Amino acid sequence: MEKFSGKEKVALAVFGLILLAIVVQVAVSLKTFTPPPIRGRVVEEESPDLADNLLTKPGVLLEASSRNEDSQVVEQLRDGRAETFWHIALDRVNFPAWVTIDFGAGNAKTVRALMARPRKDITSQFFRSAELLGSDDGKNWEPVTNLLQWGPPVDARWIRWEFENDRSFRHYKLDISDGHEANAFYSMAELALFE
Repeated sequence: MEKFSGKEKVALAVFGLILLAIVVQVAVSLKTFTPPPIRGRVVEEESPDLADNLLTKPGVLLEASSRNEDSQVVEQLRDGRAETFWHIALDRVNFPAWVTIDFGAGNAKTVRALMARPRKDITSQFFRSAELLGSDDGKNWEPVTNLLQWGPPVDARWIRWEFENDRSFRHYKLDISDGHEANAFYSMAELALFE
C-alpha cells in the first residue's frame, strides 16, 4: 500500500510549486527593496544658520532642467531670498524637474542634509517627492536618499531633511518627481546642501 494516493501526490506537487513561487517572490522583493522616503521637518528658526551651505561656496555650478522666465533661473536658489525663485518652464509641467550641482574637480562632498524653501507667495508650488542622487562623473548616478514633503507647506519656512550617506560625490542631482499643486511641481525659492 502506497503512502500517498495519486491525487495526494498532485496536491503536494501543486502546493510545493506555490510555496516555491512565494519564496522566489519574497527573494525578489527583498533584493529590490528601497527604504521609505525621509520626511522633511519645518525649521522653526526664522533665519537658520546657512553659513555651511555648500551651494554658496566659490566655484559651485548649478544647472536645471528648465526655467520659465529670465528672472526665474536656477541661480535664484542660492540668493538667500524667499521672494525670488526658480520656476520650471510651463511646457515641462508634469515632467520630472531637476537641479544638478557640480562642486568641481577634486571637490567631492559627503552630503548628509538638504534644506529647501518654498517660494513666499505660492507655497503650494513646492515639491512633494524627490530623490537626491550622487555621481563622480555627472553621467552615472547613484541614489543617496528619497525625500518627501507629505503635505503642502503652510508658509515659506525652510524644510530640512537629514540622512545617512557615507559616499562623497563631485556631482549631486535633486530629481523632483511631483508637487503639491495639482500633483505637479512648479517652483522653489531656496536650496541648501550640508555635509
